[in-house]
Amino acid sequence: MEETNKTEQNATDVYTVLGNVVFSKDLFIETINEIEKQHRHDSKCSEAFRVILPNDYISNYANHWLQNQLVKVLQIAMNDNHKHSWIEYYMWELDFGLKYYKGCVKIKDKNFELKTASDLWDLLNVA
Repeated sequence: MEETNKTEQNATDVYTVLGNVVFSKDLFIETINEIEKQHRHDSKCSEAFRVILPNDYISNYANHWLQNQLVKVLQIAMNDNHKHSWIEYYMWELDFGLKYYKGCVKIKDKNFELKTASDLWDLLNVA
């Protein structure tokens, strides 16, 4: 009987540990950069498949389900899971910072630079 309780306790401890993931700035930046790398790779693959199989509408290469879930986890971890997500804005509207221009990100009349994942971390932790 005591062994069963010990097993149940260990299972509970595992779930507790898994529920408390802390994102450091380095982990956040690495995650955003890896999502960008995968996104660019997926785009190249999609383009290649369009050239190789121009009339194929069935075997469409897509990785967006996994990508969307990773973004959702980041948004929850960074308390950015709302309609006007800075994470989504940085990734999709600003193309991972490549389309940033001075003045495109303002909070309370203050300009914020949003060229890098590091800038995004700073914005999420200051704004």
